[in-house]
Amino acid sequence: MKEITKRTITGAVYVLSVIVAVCFNRYIAAAYFAIVAALGLKEFLSIAKQNGIKLNQPMVYLCATLLYCSVAASCFPLDLVCEQWFLICNVLRLAFFAAVLCLIIASLYTQTDKPFTSLAYSLTSLAYVVFPLALSNVLFDVGAEGGFNLLLAVFVFAWCNDTFAYLVGCKFGKHRLFERHSPKKSWEGFFGGLAATLLAAGVVFWIEGGNLLFWHLIALIVSIVGTFGDLVESMFKRQMGVKDSGNILPGHGGILDRFDILLTVLPAVWIVVELFTMITWKMIY
Repeated sequence: MKEITKRTITGAVYVLSVIVAVCFNRYIAAAYFAIVAALGLKEFLSIAKQNGIKLNQPMVYLCATLLYCSVAASCFPLDLVCEQWFLICNVLRLAFFAAVLCLIIASLYTQTDKPFTSLAYSLTSLAYVVFPLALSNVLFDVGAEGGFNLLLAVFVFAWCNDTFAYLVGCKFGKHRLFERHSPKKSWEGFFGGLAATLLAAGVVFWIEGGNLLFWHLIALIVSIVGTFGDLVESMFKRQMGVKDSGNILPGHGGILDRFDILLTVLPAVWIVVELFTMITWKMIY
């Protein structure tokens, strides 16, 4: 099978799976991104292991599970069904912090010459891979309360940015954006992706309604921060000496390759949404 055919089929399945998960209900979305987080974490730890970094994988997976579950559980509207749901969410948070503390202490007993390096990679895997994907639950919750699908919009913006940055960069790219980490990226491609994303924001506003400034702000964040996210992933792979993070997605590489820009975009959008909510609340009250 030709490479372009592989990429097309894999890309179509990926896009369809995201749309189905995000548009079905919050529990399907939570399960979907939990699987993505687990696969992404596995790739990250595998790359670290290939580079001779010995990690306490059972403790990392425990911390990752508690982190994801504590964030996701706090977004589930189960307080009316279970009176102790708020208590359960708090217990999950406390259990996560306790597990991280145990991970830090356990690094003292790691059989390696560089235990602090091992600890740094362990904590980075949680902050860089698991936490951003856990925030997908928060953004789903925000969209549900606002009567629109914010999470799906973020994905659409990311896809527009990726696609048009690539197309414009291939056709017109002359000025390198960040040659040290990604020699093929160009300023022309960046602005092509940015323009397409802003246009997509206008379309989303036309379909979903809401605040046009808000949608354009989200699109701007996705394009700019997403580009940095792509560069961070490239930096990581270059340092670790790998071309792709994995091979689970034929023609696209691994989970981290496909979700690279979202690992920085989801936290950034969450921050913007929180700030936008606070500012709007103060203007109203």
